[in-house]
Amino acid sequence: MSDDASVFTFRLRQRAWDRAEWLPRSRLLVHVAGGGIAVLEQLSWGTEDGAQSAVGFSPDMAWCYGHRRTADGDVVEMRGELDGQRDYSEGADGARGYEFDTEVEDAGGGHPAGRLRLLIDDGGEAPLRWVAWRDRLGNAYSVALRSESPSGKADVTDLVAVVWTSAEHTDEGEVAANLAEGSTSKWFAPNNRASLEFQLPQPVAVDRYVLTSADDAPDRDPAAWTLFGSTDGNLWRTLDTRTGQSFADRHQSRTYRIPEPGSYDHYRLDITDNNGSPDLQLEAVRFFADGSGFVGYRQGAGHTPIAYRGTRIVRESTDVPTAPLSGKLPDRCMRRLEEFHPLPAEAELASPSGTRLPRAVPPAALEILLNAASTPIVRTDFSDDQAWETAWRDITTHREYHDGDVVLDVTLVDRPEFEGWTGEELATLLPHTTQVRVLVADAVTLASPEHPVLVMEVAREQPRFFRATPNALVDVEIQLSIDNMGWEDFSDSVDPDGVFRTSTTDQIPPLPNEY
Repeated sequence: MSDDASVFTFRLRQRAWDRAEWLPRSRLLVHVAGGGIAVLEQLSWGTEDGAQSAVGFSPDMAWCYGHRRTADGDVVEMRGELDGQRDYSEGADGARGYEFDTEVEDAGGGHPAGRLRLLIDDGGEAPLRWVAWRDRLGNAYSVALRSESPSGKADVTDLVAVVWTSAEHTDEGEVAANLAEGSTSKWFAPNNRASLEFQLPQPVAVDRYVLTSADDAPDRDPAAWTLFGSTDGNLWRTLDTRTGQSFADRHQSRTYRIPEPGSYDHYRLDITDNNGSPDLQLEAVRFFADGSGFVGYRQGAGHTPIAYRGTRIVRESTDVPTAPLSGKLPDRCMRRLEEFHPLPAEAELASPSGTRLPRAVPPAALEILLNAASTPIVRTDFSDDQAWETAWRDITTHREYHDGDVVLDVTLVDRPEFEGWTGEELATLLPHTTQVRVLVADAVTLASPEHPVLVMEVAREQPRFFRATPNALVDVEIQLSIDNMGWEDFSDSVDPDGVFRTSTTDQIPPLPNEY
């Protein structure tokens, strides 16, 4: 086979060792090309489910004969008749192929060895784990695919860092974070349409995904969906679309192939229909990648074997924007953020039912919060835009301070995903931030004509809180920033309602000239 060799399609039949009749089985697609490989003579392969197969080819590639040990341990004979061939560039009915940049290593060191293309598809869902072959010139090759997962397995779900959803049932702990946890806890949404996004810390070429049905109510099972991939969370490429799906049993896992994988760090599942219920649910969503490359050997006829390695090449595709979701902005549900910002166990918050659950975390907003150039002020009330505008003008107005004119130096985090968050909840996100204070403009701030802002000190084991009016807040922020006064100087001077109102400028020395 040369670099432009065809994909050979064989019509297979098989028989059990104790049977005389040959029964039809799925077709076999074969394409092995690159690096001077000649016409195949023998081919063996193993798949992730444990099945192993081997066939030999006739000189004209018109026939093949071999055997297979199935994933269940049964042994069958196989024979196949060539049913057609096509150029590799034309595709092969959704079959999954691999392309690698390769190198060999001999006594003289490493050397480039060109491209290698592999396509071995026996009709099963399980991906390749290893392939070995020999060509008509007597050259032998063997390769074992490597995984991208830290566990060394094809399942890369353990890389998922953040799970987002447009709807979930937090009161019962049936949240989207459960989908990637590998447990029987489920995700429940009180809608028959929903969106789920899974964020990884680096791009991964996922080539199949698995959905697992939940414990009850088959009519809540998803029936139609589209899977998208993205490198930035804004532009998306359609990877797979399914309709008319159902699950025969509870806790049943079904695998779906992605015909043309790409390397993405955002995957989004838009569920557009279910099997009749007004609600949705799933037990798990898992992602699998065939590998990032291979290791093996190459042996020319009559020569010593040498090391043979490859790095997988993922086909580049143009991203296309997908339509935005209707309705409210999606909640952001924390799966795991340690890869980005290490969080302590206290990041889990108690739900009303007493179960400790992750609080929704919008990654983009969290990034602003953790990396703010000045003290962050988080808006958590979105019930009255006019009241907010009034409060914000009061907070950011220019004020006389000593002999100068100053304005509060803050970074606004104005994200609807933070609606309803309390200071205590926000504090769980911030033990590792470079900021020592965070301000909160909440419902109390908007409702009161004084607009008292919640001041939090978070750079300590237990956060501390008090409120300050915008006029007094300038004094608080400046004096704490320059360490001219301490936290207790303000917190011990609050009024009985917990609000600090009186400026201390008459009792403190002037500001340094460089401020």
